[in-house]
Amino acid sequence: METIIRTIERPESLTAKKKKPVVIKWKGEKMLRSQSINACVDDIYESSRSMEFIKINLIGASSSGKTTLGQVLAHSLHEMDSSFEVHFFKDEELIDFRATIESLSPNNQILVFDDLSGLVSKFGKSALDKLKAELTTVRHINDQVDRKIIMILNFHAQKTLDKFIRISNFTFYTDCQNEERGYLEELLGKNQKSKISQFAKLRAQSRMYHKFTFALSSKNYFQYIDGKPFRVLLYNNGISTRFVVSPQLSWILDGKICNICKPPAKTEESKTNLENFVSDYSKKFGKGIAKRAVELCLMRQGKNVQPKRVAQAEKYISQYINEKKINLEALAEKYNLKQVHTQIHPDKQPNFEGKNNE
Repeated sequence: METIIRTIERPESLTAKKKKPVVIKWKGEKMLRSQSINACVDDIYESSRSMEFIKINLIGASSSGKTTLGQVLAHSLHEMDSSFEVHFFKDEELIDFRATIESLSPNNQILVFDDLSGLVSKFGKSALDKLKAELTTVRHINDQVDRKIIMILNFHAQKTLDKFIRISNFTFYTDCQNEERGYLEELLGKNQKSKISQFAKLRAQSRMYHKFTFALSSKNYFQYIDGKPFRVLLYNNGISTRFVVSPQLSWILDGKICNICKPPAKTEESKTNLENFVSDYSKKFGKGIAKRAVELCLMRQGKNVQPKRVAQAEKYISQYINEKKINLEALAEKYNLKQVHTQIHPDKQPNFEGKNNE
């Protein structure tokens, strides 16, 4: 009996289709796929799913973009998980860390502390020792509170800063002067020497020529215009060190304001506006419906304002769903709850001064 051997070759076109593009666009701006800040946010978010406390360090010289980067990370993280609140603090609020934590709601927290480089000189070594003790027990402050904390610290690349503060789960470097190369090699490893040198050159290019360039091959290059909208960073996640680029938060938001990252200040004018809004809003929808809608908005931000008994009932249901004993959609049908799609009628549309409603 003759044996027939048939070879089926993989078409080149199928292999090519699986290759992802090297250059992509974010809101119309070109960038290298491998350098997306969103991939770093994914790293942090995935870690937060299994870790209760995460520490992120932003290290670099003054005016190198640490504060801006902290804003981008905080916003991107709470966009991925709306259960997180965002708070920005100064170093004095870090020194009294227990009081700071106790003043917060029981929700998950993203805490950003700006410019800690002068911590010891301003508050003394005893204050630092107190901070170290409180950071170690951060999860036990408010014992009854079950929440996650993502802490973002911003400081200069100073070897003199306490080692306990320098240790982190994720680290971003926003700058590297020539005299700091050896210091970064100690932190990241001697095997990162060439990458650290390249980062120092890229930052020098950015300062002097307002652009920085990456080689894609021996003949091809990709060039960024510094700050329009991306700025180069060096990122370490505990596994690898690589280059990433990040824009400003204002560019991500298209000039709008995020009420989670930066809630409006409570001024006399805002109080008057609020009183007028509540009066008009309650007349249009009824006080009961109006209050329920506010509760839904708060829940979408991870803020539970339901009565204690309702919150307990929700946790009771969740246990059954997690154990796959019941199906939520089937339960909703039992209570005659149906998903609705609706629009605001023209007579109930908000009337913003200077804007026409369509």
